[in-house]
Amino acid sequence: MDDTELRKRLLNGRKTERINFAVTPELKAATERLAEERCTSVSSLIVSLLSQEVIANKSILEDR
Repeated sequence: MDDTELRKRLLNGRKTERINFAVTPELKAATERLAEERCTSVSSLIVSLLSQEVIANKSILEDR
């Protein structure tokens, strides 16, 4: 699967699952500021960053 197809598969569709994690106040503030600079939500920024990392490491997923 090429990167574009994988990106579409990861980002398109209804979002029904949640991941909760704890961060420091400093990381939360930095994330909020970065999202604001990119004119997006924190949630969207996190999903985008995660999908980029998955695509960069897609060979790991293909082995399973």
